[in-house]
Amino acid sequence: DLASKPGGVDFAAAEKIGVRAILAPSLPGRVAPRTAGEIIRDTVCHMIGE
Repeated sequence: DLASKPGGVDFAAAEKIGVRAILAPSLPGRVAPRTAGEIIRDTVCHMIGE
């Protein structure tokens, strides 16, 4: 789950079906801050243009 709190993964359901899920908030910004920022910028500009 890469989303900010409260996240979007049902960890209990994932565990129940045998899927290993981890909570890793802000991971893109930590490992590739410039690229993550560019993607956010492009997405926001695209949304504004719609």
